[in-house]
Amino acid sequence: MRKEIKVACLPVAGIGNPYQYLMIKGLNGEANLNVFSGIDDRFFGILRTAILQKPTYIHFDWITSYYYRRSLWMTLFNIPLFIIQILVVKYIFNIQMVWTLHNIQPHDAKHYKIHAFCRRFLAKQTSWIRLFSKNSITRAQEALKVKCNFIICPEGSYVNYYKNTISTKKARLKLNIAENDFVYLYLGFIKPYKGIEELIEHFIKLNVENKKLIIAGSVSNVNYFNEIYTKNNDILFVNRFIENDELQNFYKAADVLVLPFKKVENSGSVILAMSFKKTVIAPHMGVLIDRLVKQPAFLYKEGELYQKLQLAYERRDLLDVYGEGNFEELKKNKWEHFVRCFT
Repeated sequence: MRKEIKVACLPVAGIGNPYQYLMIKGLNGEANLNVFSGIDDRFFGILRTAILQKPTYIHFDWITSYYYRRSLWMTLFNIPLFIIQILVVKYIFNIQMVWTLHNIQPHDAKHYKIHAFCRRFLAKQTSWIRLFSKNSITRAQEALKVKCNFIICPEGSYVNYYKNTISTKKARLKLNIAENDFVYLYLGFIKPYKGIEELIEHFIKLNVENKKLIIAGSVSNVNYFNEIYTKNNDILFVNRFIENDELQNFYKAADVLVLPFKKVENSGSVILAMSFKKTVIAPHMGVLIDRLVKQPAFLYKEGELYQKLQLAYERRDLLDVYGEGNFEELKKNKWEHFVRCFT
Protein backbone atom coordinates (compact mmCIF):
# COMPACT_ATOMS: atom_id res chain seq x y z
CA MET A 1 0.00 0.00 0.00
CA ARG A 2 1.36 3.39 -0.97
CA LYS A 3 2.12 5.92 1.73
CA GLU A 4 -0.54 8.58 2.27
CA ILE A 5 0.31 12.01 0.87
CA LYS A 6 -1.25 14.83 2.86
CA VAL A 7 -1.85 18.16 1.10
CA ALA A 8 -2.95 21.26 3.02
CA CYS A 9 -4.41 24.03 0.85
CA LEU A 10 -3.86 27.70 1.67
CA PRO A 11 -5.27 30.25 1.99
CA VAL A 12 -8.67 28.92 3.05
CA ALA A 13 -11.11 30.32 0.52
CA GLY A 14 -14.15 28.62 2.07
CA ILE A 15 -16.98 26.60 0.54
CA GLY A 16 -18.15 29.72 -1.27
CA ASN A 17 -15.14 29.50 -3.59
CA PRO A 18 -15.95 26.91 -6.27
CA TYR A 19 -12.40 26.76 -7.62
CA GLN A 20 -10.81 25.60 -4.37
CA TYR A 21 -13.76 23.40 -3.41
CA LEU A 22 -13.70 21.52 -6.74
CA MET A 23 -9.91 21.33 -6.75
CA ILE A 24 -9.82 19.66 -3.33
CA LYS A 25 -12.67 17.33 -4.30
CA GLY A 26 -10.87 16.34 -7.51
CA LEU A 27 -7.57 15.67 -5.71
CA ASN A 28 -9.28 13.51 -3.10
CA GLY A 29 -10.36 11.17 -5.86
CA GLU A 30 -6.86 9.65 -5.69
CA ALA A 31 -6.68 6.86 -3.10
CA ASN A 32 -3.39 7.83 -1.46
CA LEU A 33 -4.04 11.59 -1.44
CA ASN A 34 -5.58 13.25 1.60
CA VAL A 35 -6.29 16.87 0.66
CA PHE A 36 -7.83 19.42 3.01
CA SER A 37 -7.97 23.10 3.91
CA GLY A 38 -5.16 24.45 6.05
CA ILE A 39 -5.55 26.67 9.09
CA ASP A 40 -7.42 29.90 8.36
CA ASP A 41 -5.14 32.54 9.90
CA ARG A 42 -3.68 35.46 7.93
CA PHE A 43 -0.85 35.98 10.43
CA PHE A 44 0.40 32.53 11.45
CA GLY A 45 -1.73 30.23 9.27
CA ILE A 46 1.24 28.76 7.40
CA LEU A 47 3.12 27.81 10.57
CA ARG A 48 -0.01 26.57 12.38
CA THR A 49 -0.90 24.41 9.40
CA ALA A 50 2.55 22.81 9.54
CA ILE A 51 2.45 22.19 13.30
CA LEU A 52 -1.15 21.06 13.69
CA GLN A 53 -1.82 19.23 10.43
CA LYS A 54 1.65 17.93 9.53
CA PRO A 55 1.09 17.80 5.76
CA THR A 56 3.47 16.42 3.16
CA TYR A 57 2.77 19.45 0.99
CA ILE A 58 1.40 22.92 1.58
CA HIS A 59 -0.27 24.07 -1.61
CA PHE A 60 -0.76 27.81 -2.11
CA ASP A 61 -3.31 29.30 -4.46
CA TRP A 62 -2.98 32.98 -3.49
CA ILE A 63 -0.37 34.41 -1.12
CA THR A 64 -1.16 38.14 -0.94
CA SER A 65 -3.18 37.86 2.28
CA TYR A 66 -0.15 36.54 4.17
CA TYR A 67 2.00 39.62 3.74
CA TYR A 68 -0.07 42.49 2.33
CA ARG A 69 -2.24 44.85 4.38
CA ARG A 70 -4.04 48.11 3.62
CA SER A 71 -1.49 50.18 5.50
CA LEU A 72 2.14 50.14 4.43
CA TRP A 73 3.48 49.81 7.97
CA MET A 74 1.38 46.70 8.60
CA THR A 75 2.56 45.24 5.32
CA LEU A 76 6.19 45.84 6.28
CA PHE A 77 5.47 44.18 9.63
CA ASN A 78 3.89 41.12 8.01
CA ILE A 79 6.55 40.48 5.36
CA PRO A 80 9.09 39.09 7.89
CA LEU A 81 6.36 36.91 9.42
CA PHE A 82 5.64 35.48 6.00
CA ILE A 83 9.30 34.85 5.20
CA ILE A 84 10.07 33.25 8.58
CA GLN A 85 7.08 30.92 8.34
CA ILE A 86 8.07 29.75 4.88
CA LEU A 87 11.66 29.06 5.93
CA VAL A 88 10.68 27.28 9.15
CA VAL A 89 8.10 25.13 7.39
CA LYS A 90 10.53 24.14 4.64
CA TYR A 91 13.77 23.64 6.55
CA ILE A 92 12.64 22.64 10.05
CA PHE A 93 9.41 20.77 9.33
CA ASN A 94 10.68 19.49 5.95
CA ILE A 95 7.34 20.21 4.27
CA GLN A 96 7.31 20.76 0.52
CA MET A 97 5.66 23.93 -0.71
CA VAL A 98 3.96 24.15 -4.09
CA TRP A 99 2.09 26.99 -5.73
CA THR A 100 -0.62 27.44 -8.35
CA LEU A 101 0.16 30.74 -10.03
CA HIS A 102 -3.23 32.14 -11.03
CA ASN A 103 -1.84 35.48 -12.21
CA ILE A 104 1.71 36.41 -13.10
CA GLN A 105 1.27 39.66 -11.17
CA PRO A 106 -1.50 40.86 -8.83
CA HIS A 107 -4.04 42.70 -11.00
CA ASP A 108 -4.62 46.08 -9.37
CA ALA A 109 -2.02 46.04 -6.63
CA LYS A 110 -0.17 49.01 -5.25
CA HIS A 111 3.46 48.73 -4.12
CA TYR A 112 4.44 46.46 -7.00
CA LYS A 113 8.00 46.00 -5.69
CA ILE A 114 6.68 44.50 -2.45
CA HIS A 115 4.55 41.99 -4.33
CA ALA A 116 7.41 41.14 -6.67
CA PHE A 117 9.79 40.58 -3.74
CA CYS A 118 7.42 38.27 -1.84
CA ARG A 119 6.39 36.29 -4.91
CA ARG A 120 9.99 35.82 -6.02
CA PHE A 121 10.93 34.69 -2.52
CA LEU A 122 8.22 32.04 -2.43
CA ALA A 123 9.03 30.88 -5.96
CA LYS A 124 12.57 30.04 -4.86
CA GLN A 125 11.27 27.92 -1.99
CA THR A 126 8.77 25.84 -3.97
CA SER A 127 9.19 22.29 -5.23
CA TRP A 128 7.15 23.25 -8.28
CA ILE A 129 4.83 25.94 -9.57
CA ARG A 130 1.68 25.05 -11.44
CA LEU A 131 0.65 27.09 -14.46
CA PHE A 132 -2.51 26.69 -16.50
CA SER A 133 -0.82 27.01 -19.91
CA LYS A 134 2.57 26.71 -21.59
CA ASN A 135 1.96 30.25 -22.85
CA SER A 136 2.58 31.50 -19.29
CA ILE A 137 6.02 29.96 -18.71
CA THR A 138 8.17 32.73 -20.19
CA ARG A 139 6.21 35.51 -18.46
CA ALA A 140 6.34 33.63 -15.15
CA GLN A 141 10.10 33.14 -15.42
CA GLU A 142 10.63 36.82 -16.15
CA ALA A 143 8.36 38.02 -13.33
CA LEU A 144 9.59 35.59 -10.68
CA LYS A 145 13.26 35.73 -11.71
CA VAL A 146 13.51 31.98 -11.36
CA LYS A 147 13.73 28.94 -13.61
CA CYS A 148 12.03 26.46 -11.35
CA ASN A 149 10.00 23.37 -12.14
CA PHE A 150 6.85 24.59 -13.87
CA ILE A 151 4.04 22.07 -14.21
CA ILE A 152 1.24 22.69 -16.71
CA CYS A 153 -2.21 21.62 -15.58
CA PRO A 154 -5.36 23.56 -16.58
CA GLU A 155 -8.21 23.85 -14.08
CA GLY A 156 -11.41 21.89 -14.53
CA SER A 157 -14.89 23.10 -15.38
CA TYR A 158 -17.88 24.32 -13.38
CA VAL A 159 -20.47 22.23 -15.22
CA ASN A 160 -23.11 21.01 -12.75
CA TYR A 161 -21.76 23.22 -9.95
CA TYR A 162 -24.05 26.16 -10.77
CA LYS A 163 -27.74 25.85 -11.54
CA ASN A 164 -28.51 25.76 -15.25
CA THR A 165 -32.20 24.97 -15.47
CA ILE A 166 -33.85 28.21 -16.60
CA SER A 167 -34.79 28.89 -20.22
CA THR A 168 -33.54 31.94 -22.12
CA LYS A 169 -37.11 33.25 -22.31
CA LYS A 170 -37.65 33.06 -18.54
CA ALA A 171 -34.19 34.47 -17.81
CA ARG A 172 -34.94 37.52 -19.95
CA LEU A 173 -38.28 38.01 -18.26
CA LYS A 174 -36.53 38.10 -14.89
CA LEU A 175 -34.14 40.78 -16.14
CA ASN A 176 -36.80 42.70 -18.08
CA ILE A 177 -35.08 42.12 -21.42
CA ALA A 178 -37.02 41.72 -24.66
CA GLU A 179 -36.86 38.46 -26.59
CA ASN A 180 -35.51 40.19 -29.72
CA ASP A 181 -32.75 42.11 -27.91
CA PHE A 182 -29.16 41.20 -28.76
CA VAL A 183 -27.51 41.00 -25.33
CA TYR A 184 -23.85 41.53 -24.47
CA LEU A 185 -22.95 40.53 -20.89
CA TYR A 186 -20.11 41.57 -18.62
CA LEU A 187 -20.28 39.67 -15.32
CA GLY A 188 -17.62 39.94 -12.65
CA PHE A 189 -16.01 42.40 -10.27
CA ILE A 190 -16.41 45.99 -11.43
CA LYS A 191 -12.85 47.28 -11.18
CA PRO A 192 -10.68 49.65 -13.26
CA TYR A 193 -8.35 46.99 -14.72
CA LYS A 194 -11.36 45.11 -16.13
CA GLY A 195 -11.68 47.60 -19.01
CA ILE A 196 -15.40 48.20 -18.52
CA GLU A 197 -15.25 51.87 -19.47
CA GLU A 198 -13.84 50.92 -22.88
CA LEU A 199 -16.61 48.35 -23.35
CA ILE A 200 -19.28 50.96 -22.61
CA GLU A 201 -17.70 53.45 -24.99
CA HIS A 202 -17.60 50.95 -27.86
CA PHE A 203 -21.05 49.57 -27.12
CA ILE A 204 -22.67 53.00 -27.37
CA LYS A 205 -21.12 53.48 -30.82
CA LEU A 206 -22.21 50.07 -32.11
CA ASN A 207 -24.41 50.02 -35.18
CA VAL A 208 -26.52 47.12 -33.90
CA GLU A 209 -30.30 46.82 -33.74
CA ASN A 210 -32.01 46.12 -30.41
CA LYS A 211 -28.71 46.04 -28.58
CA LYS A 212 -28.46 45.61 -24.83
CA LEU A 213 -25.47 45.56 -22.48
CA ILE A 214 -25.64 44.07 -18.99
CA ILE A 215 -22.90 44.99 -16.54
CA ALA A 216 -23.31 42.91 -13.40
CA GLY A 217 -21.11 42.38 -10.36
CA SER A 218 -19.77 43.72 -7.09
CA VAL A 219 -18.41 47.25 -6.94
CA SER A 220 -15.21 47.65 -4.94
CA ASN A 221 -14.62 51.30 -5.83
CA VAL A 222 -17.70 53.54 -5.73
CA ASN A 223 -15.86 56.44 -7.36
CA TYR A 224 -14.91 54.25 -10.31
CA PHE A 225 -18.48 53.02 -10.66
CA ASN A 226 -19.77 56.61 -10.67
CA GLU A 227 -17.30 57.42 -13.44
CA ILE A 228 -18.46 54.63 -15.73
CA TYR A 229 -22.17 54.78 -14.91
CA THR A 230 -24.32 56.24 -17.63
CA LYS A 231 -28.08 56.68 -17.92
CA ASN A 232 -28.54 54.80 -21.14
CA ASN A 233 -31.65 52.74 -21.80
CA ASP A 234 -29.57 50.16 -23.62
CA ILE A 235 -27.31 49.49 -20.61
CA LEU A 236 -28.45 47.60 -17.52
CA PHE A 237 -26.24 47.99 -14.44
CA VAL A 238 -26.60 45.43 -11.66
CA ASN A 239 -24.02 46.69 -9.19
CA ARG A 240 -24.11 44.02 -6.48
CA PHE A 241 -22.79 40.56 -5.78
CA ILE A 242 -24.53 38.00 -7.98
CA GLU A 243 -25.53 34.98 -5.92
CA ASN A 244 -24.67 31.53 -7.25
CA ASP A 245 -28.27 30.61 -8.01
CA GLU A 246 -28.73 33.87 -9.94
CA LEU A 247 -25.84 33.37 -12.32
CA GLN A 248 -27.90 31.27 -14.69
CA ASN A 249 -30.32 34.18 -15.21
CA PHE A 250 -27.56 36.36 -16.63
CA TYR A 251 -25.75 33.74 -18.70
CA LYS A 252 -28.95 32.32 -20.19
CA ALA A 253 -30.25 35.82 -20.99
CA ALA A 254 -27.04 36.79 -22.82
CA ASP A 255 -26.11 36.17 -26.44
CA VAL A 256 -22.40 36.67 -25.83
CA LEU A 257 -20.10 37.27 -22.87
CA VAL A 258 -17.64 40.16 -23.09
CA LEU A 259 -14.52 40.30 -20.89
CA PRO A 260 -12.66 43.49 -21.89
CA PHE A 261 -9.72 42.92 -19.53
CA LYS A 262 -6.74 45.22 -19.87
CA LYS A 263 -4.53 42.45 -18.51
CA VAL A 264 -5.29 38.84 -17.71
CA GLU A 265 -3.52 35.50 -17.42
CA ASN A 266 -6.33 33.14 -16.49
CA SER A 267 -10.04 33.72 -16.01
CA GLY A 268 -12.58 31.68 -14.08
CA SER A 269 -15.24 33.82 -15.77
CA VAL A 270 -14.26 32.36 -19.13
CA ILE A 271 -14.51 28.79 -17.85
CA LEU A 272 -17.87 29.56 -16.27
CA ALA A 273 -19.18 31.04 -19.52
CA MET A 274 -18.00 27.97 -21.41
CA SER A 275 -19.92 25.86 -18.91
CA PHE A 276 -23.05 27.75 -19.98
CA LYS A 277 -22.19 27.17 -23.67
CA LYS A 278 -21.46 30.83 -24.38
CA THR A 279 -19.28 32.48 -26.98
CA VAL A 280 -16.75 34.76 -25.28
CA ILE A 281 -15.23 38.01 -26.52
CA ALA A 282 -11.91 38.30 -24.68
CA PRO A 283 -8.34 39.55 -25.14
CA HIS A 284 -5.82 37.41 -26.99
CA MET A 285 -3.77 36.87 -23.83
CA GLY A 286 -2.43 34.20 -21.49
CA VAL A 287 -4.40 31.04 -20.88
CA LEU A 288 -7.39 32.38 -22.83
CA ILE A 289 -5.62 31.60 -26.11
CA ASP A 290 -5.66 27.90 -25.22
CA ARG A 291 -9.03 27.90 -23.51
CA LEU A 292 -10.95 29.55 -26.35
CA VAL A 293 -9.29 27.65 -29.15
CA LYS A 294 -12.68 26.76 -30.69
CA GLN A 295 -13.57 30.43 -31.28
CA PRO A 296 -10.34 32.30 -32.14
CA ALA A 297 -12.24 34.87 -34.21
CA PHE A 298 -13.56 36.43 -31.00
CA LEU A 299 -10.19 36.92 -29.32
CA TYR A 300 -9.05 40.48 -29.84
CA LYS A 301 -5.76 42.33 -29.81
CA GLU A 302 -5.31 45.97 -28.85
CA GLY A 303 -7.73 48.22 -30.69
CA GLU A 304 -9.96 45.39 -31.92
CA LEU A 305 -12.69 45.26 -29.26
CA TYR A 306 -15.20 47.29 -31.29
CA GLN A 307 -14.79 44.99 -34.31
CA LYS A 308 -15.37 41.89 -32.17
CA LEU A 309 -18.54 43.36 -30.66
CA GLN A 310 -19.78 44.02 -34.17
CA LEU A 311 -18.68 40.56 -35.32
CA ALA A 312 -20.71 38.86 -32.60
CA TYR A 313 -23.87 40.52 -33.92
CA GLU A 314 -23.03 39.70 -37.53
CA ARG A 315 -22.50 36.03 -36.62
CA ARG A 316 -25.39 35.86 -34.15
CA ASP A 317 -26.85 32.82 -35.90
CA LEU A 318 -23.61 30.90 -35.22
CA LEU A 319 -23.05 31.88 -31.59
CA ASP A 320 -24.72 28.72 -30.30
CA VAL A 321 -22.36 26.66 -32.44
CA TYR A 322 -19.31 28.41 -30.99
CA GLY A 323 -20.79 27.99 -27.52
CA GLU A 324 -21.21 24.24 -28.04
CA GLY A 325 -17.59 24.10 -29.18
CA ASN A 326 -16.48 25.84 -25.99
CA PHE A 327 -18.53 23.41 -23.92
CA GLU A 328 -16.95 20.41 -25.63
CA GLU A 329 -13.48 21.88 -25.12
CA LEU A 330 -14.11 21.88 -21.36
CA LYS A 331 -14.20 18.09 -21.33
CA LYS A 332 -10.47 17.93 -21.99
CA ASN A 333 -9.59 19.32 -18.56
CA LYS A 334 -10.78 17.76 -15.31
CA TRP A 335 -10.09 18.68 -11.70
CA GLU A 336 -8.67 15.23 -10.98
CA HIS A 337 -5.92 15.79 -13.56
CA PHE A 338 -4.11 17.85 -10.89
CA VAL A 339 -3.44 14.57 -9.04
CA ARG A 340 -0.51 13.93 -11.42
CA CYS A 341 1.44 16.77 -9.85
CA PHE A 342 1.49 15.11 -6.42
CA THR A 343 1.99 11.46 -7.35
